[in-house]
Amino acid sequence: MTTPEIERLIERLGDKDPSVRRSAAEALGKLGSQASSAAPALGKALRDDDPHVVFDAGFALGRIGTASVPVLIDSLGEKSVHLRQRALDAIRMIGHRAVDAVPSVAHQLRDTAGEIRCYAAEALRKIGRAAKEAIPELMMALKDEKVDVRRAAAEALGDMGAEAVGPLCNALKDDDPNVRFDAAYALGRIGPAASGAVPALMDSVKDDVDSVRYIAAEALGNIGPAAEVAVPVLTKALKDAGSEVRAAAAKSLGRIGKGSVQALIGTLSDEDARVRRRAVIALGRIGPDAKEAVPALTELLDDTAVRTQAADALREVGSAASSAVPKLIEAMKDETGDISRAASEALGAIGSAAVSSLRKALADGNTHVKLRALNAFTHMGDDAARAVTELAACLSDEDERIRFNAARALEKVGPEAKPAESALHAALQDEDEDVRYWAGEALKRISG
Repeated sequence: MTTPEIERLIERLGDKDPSVRRSAAEALGKLGSQASSAAPALGKALRDDDPHVVFDAGFALGRIGTASVPVLIDSLGEKSVHLRQRALDAIRMIGHRAVDAVPSVAHQLRDTAGEIRCYAAEALRKIGRAAKEAIPELMMALKDEKVDVRRAAAEALGDMGAEAVGPLCNALKDDDPNVRFDAAYALGRIGPAASGAVPALMDSVKDDVDSVRYIAAEALGNIGPAAEVAVPVLTKALKDAGSEVRAAAAKSLGRIGKGSVQALIGTLSDEDARVRRRAVIALGRIGPDAKEAVPALTELLDDTAVRTQAADALREVGSAASSAVPKLIEAMKDETGDISRAASEALGAIGSAAVSSLRKALADGNTHVKLRALNAFTHMGDDAARAVTELAACLSDEDERIRFNAARALEKVGPEAKPAESALHAALQDEDEDVRYWAGEALKRISG
């Protein structure tokens, strides 16, 4: 799009005063894609004698986007290192929309100037999967003499999928720990398709550098069940001197599957709350197969640092967590923090074994306890039919929140809530609109 304003700014790019040229480039950058017609003029400004003008022209080309790509490709053929840096930085800004520039950018990875190689790798990283044809050049860049180039190449390969796994495994042996870190991180981003990297990542979990061990453990978790062979290594990492490594190992064991339950149970007593929390969340992720952890998770309902996560994990275990019902009932009565909500949802997921205690809570509890018990019944499903009498009684409570939640719970019960039909009909006259609505919905469910 060309407007009189853009035409004036293009004209100012040729002004004798560098400050005028610079302000024109800045203004075009603020217009972004609306200034696409200025791309050729900005391309010329990349060759300006003033480095500030060059910088602002490059930024403007990056903001303009796709329309700048042909101009930037031409600029990559220039000798000036500074000019090509700005062109590569603009391509990095454009990202995946600069796919047409991939061959030219990949060629820059062979440049004699280390900063150009680094900028090129960064640009390819931002282009992402669309830069797959640059994989051979990026593989070579993993052996570059400059650490920054090797790091940027590793990060770029993280977007390339399974084809990049082999060279990234080699980079896990790089002399520089930062490169090893980036290679492990890239493999983690590839995820399940990086299953071939599991042996190399297992070795990296034993690296001398904490950060490398941590990110290698994380990457194994991202690969998922295909990394089950790494369970012994990750189990050993649960005793690592670094708490971040222990936390990453716990998290990854949860993603790999049920074979790690015993190891995670042992981690629930870790001195670091972050590690305990990761282990609890991991067990919750494993779900019903983590039933052996129920006693330990139940004890953690007293641990203020992880009690909410422990209740959430017990919810995921479900009916097999029935032994936790008494502790969860006590936690449900807590009026501080989020533990009360988590405990009520866990009781709802446990189901039948929690009904008796929840019925008592409805009959004897205060408003807070009644609301949480009703929340549990709402999450319970068919087992809540055993509490229809207590739920119906709640429809006449003086607190509208209790009446509302009781009607919702009866609607979830469905046809088996027929004994509450009379109370629901009375609730159709309730002063609260929401109570009336859910009473009506419950009666519809009962009548089929």
